[in-house]
Amino acid sequence: MIKFFRNIRQKLLKENKTTGYFKYAIGEIVLVVIGILIALNINNWNENLKDQVKKEKLMNALEVEFRVNLIQLDTVLSYDNKVLKSTQDFLKITGSTDIDTLAMPGMFQNLSWKWTFDPLNGALRSGISSGDIHLIKNDLLVKLLFGWEDVVSDARENEDRCVAVVINSKPLLEKYIRNLDYRRVWKSELPPSQFDSDYIGLLNDPLFEDYLTERYITMADALSELNVLREANKRMLDMIRSELKTEMDD
Repeated sequence: MIKFFRNIRQKLLKENKTTGYFKYAIGEIVLVVIGILIALNINNWNENLKDQVKKEKLMNALEVEFRVNLIQLDTVLSYDNKVLKSTQDFLKITGSTDIDTLAMPGMFQNLSWKWTFDPLNGALRSGISSGDIHLIKNDLLVKLLFGWEDVVSDARENEDRCVAVVINSKPLLEKYIRNLDYRRVWKSELPPSQFDSDYIGLLNDPLFEDYLTERYITMADALSELNVLREANKRMLDMIRSELKTEMDD
């Protein structure tokens, strides 16, 4: 092809057809420019296609992560609400000597839960570190994704306080209650305790009332933060699914 154009140029020059030569040269330049533009468009199309594949891969991974995180959050919230209710139930009977000892193991088991929310963040972190997160066109979603781990961190601070309250209560509870009494409610394969628990003694210890108060306050705060976290998780999940649906429709 190059040889063909060279021959035309040489023929025009030999025949001294200057005007024809310039017209031809301009035409050749135009063809070259068109060729370059076509090549650039093809290259841009290929790059856009690669970016689209990266974006879809990231969005699908984020959808899985936030769907799993929502399931985990609901589990944590379920157990934390059991703790809150059990705390309230105990506060109603502190200082009492007339109690149903058969109900005590179940109440203590519900009081003992220490679930924490530990979300999956692998796809999110990978998207941020690689820069692929900026392929997402929804600016609000990108902003929420960047702030997600900060929101999780805020909620985790309250969860850590809840765990600390439980850990600090161990000497008090172990003074009166045998772990086997309530642990076997959850793990039925465990044998009965060979020692008696003193539920009445614990209920009449002022330190137990203090513990219940701290347990309630810290758990209520944690639940408040976790519910905010759940709303943020659900909102982003809905936006991710909407973005994926738009891509499929296109």
